[in-house]
Amino acid sequence: MEALTVGFLIPIFIYTFSTTITPGPNILMVTASGMNFGLRRTMPHITGIFIGFLTLNLLVASGIGALLLAVPQLHWALKIIGSVYLLWLAWNIATAGGMASVNGEARPMRWWQAALFQVVNVKAWAMAITGIAAFSLPGDAYWPSALSVAFMFAAMTYPCSCLWALLGAQLRRWLEHPKRLRVFNQVLGFLTALSVVFILT
Repeated sequence: MEALTVGFLIPIFIYTFSTTITPGPNILMVTASGMNFGLRRTMPHITGIFIGFLTLNLLVASGIGALLLAVPQLHWALKIIGSVYLLWLAWNIATAGGMASVNGEARPMRWWQAALFQVVNVKAWAMAITGIAAFSLPGDAYWPSALSVAFMFAAMTYPCSCLWALLGAQLRRWLEHPKRLRVFNQVLGFLTALSVVFILT
């Protein structure tokens, strides 16, 4: 079947990798989590991204994406809700007091929280809608091709998110200095807030 050939899957691989590896709300949050909690404790967060993004892609393939495009009010509601939530996350990242210990009060995002976040992650919606629209095939090949996109996208979240979380974890020693840590958190918080500008434009 055409949807499962190497020639069909390679462009999907390139698209999903390039869009998933680039900084966005998920990447910024797992980088901060990796720095504060380490890669191992960030894995539930990454698993939640996988589950939520896969579900989102399946919803888009089922027609929800077309509904969002057809009803601008729903699209704007999603943007507003997502932007408010991102600003709240940005504030929490920017004002984080320090690296968390295992027994401390602070904890990484749980898998179900990361999964639910995808509902208001406007970048995730844009990636899913664009990917399904660009690579799905008509007729009987629709579902095999759409599922190929959905699972490729979801699978790509693991290596890409792990890479950024590992980068954050590797910065832990350098960021043990309180001033450096404050600057790092403030920069990540600013970048997270800045993503709202691109969402609303």
